[in-house]
Amino acid sequence: MSASKNNQPIRVLIHGLAYFSQKLPAFLASEGWEFRNYAPRWSMDLAATLYHLHRCDLAYAWGGRVTMGKFLLAARALKKQKLVTFWCGSDVLEARQEFQKGKMESWIAEKIHWAGAPWLAEEVRAFGLHCEYVPTTWVPTVSRLDDLPKNFSVLAYLPDVERVSLYGIDQVLEVACALPQIDFTIVGLQPGQTLEAPRNVRLYGRVDLKPFYRNATILWRPTRHDGLSFMALEALAHGRHVIWSYPFSAAIHAREVGAARMEIERLWDLHQTQQLGLNRVGADFIEQNFSPAKIKADMLRRWKHIVESSSPVTSSGCPSRGHESLPEHSAPQIPCG
Repeated sequence: MSASKNNQPIRVLIHGLAYFSQKLPAFLASEGWEFRNYAPRWSMDLAATLYHLHRCDLAYAWGGRVTMGKFLLAARALKKQKLVTFWCGSDVLEARQEFQKGKMESWIAEKIHWAGAPWLAEEVRAFGLHCEYVPTTWVPTVSRLDDLPKNFSVLAYLPDVERVSLYGIDQVLEVACALPQIDFTIVGLQPGQTLEAPRNVRLYGRVDLKPFYRNATILWRPTRHDGLSFMALEALAHGRHVIWSYPFSAAIHAREVGAARMEIERLWDLHQTQQLGLNRVGADFIEQNFSPAKIKADMLRRWKHIVESSSPVTSSGCPSRGHESLPEHSAPQIPCG
């Protein structure tokens, strides 16, 4: 009998990337649920992690892999059957290298795999795993949209100068050189880091992004590999135009630098003739599909279904054949290109 059917709270242990997994317990807090989160600091939290891993009804690992790490080894030793692995972005690249070397743990392959973007789910399925796109990123509601700024500008993100190629900032610098009449802003750099950039590019570290959305016309996300970017979703929520290297509803898809430059020039021309308005379609799309209430309800519904299923749970998160399965996710199915 499951915890909820026994009038006991459903116990979920969340483990993985600290920046994200630390946010989940407060976000998901609900009557009938108990959430614990421990970042991967085994020397400090080993006893507590093992205790709650042993007693939890569901283990949720934020960050995927195809080989065993300490947490998964412990989960296997404790015979945890109900474990969800959430693939979020660069973890897919690391796993691909291991997979290409012929490394794949069968115990991991039998577990439930979710991905934070439809293209990530496709990449994980290429490993031979069943993987479902399940949005887990929520965007705070923007109650009032600020008008587009009078000064046309393009915003981009780079968390580390060692990752210029991954984040496509080489493309941003190339286009900034070619379009000196347009202002570009790059945010996210670590303290002490800088870039060689033309005069029309301003560099900032890790900042509160709200004023930067307010002062931006476009968010350009030319990443060569990406998850479901919170920054892209938030920019859309603020009614900004988004150019992204991945196809996404209400955003402009431009994989190559030439296509992105053409879109920037097109929007610039509309701005010059005062014909460029807010991206209200984008703002509405985010409000309807990525609101905190919607994401929270869907995650809890899915987790409860997994926990309460008395039959073996497949890696799609649904019971095996012969039992009622969970309906497909009701959020929009974003094309994968």
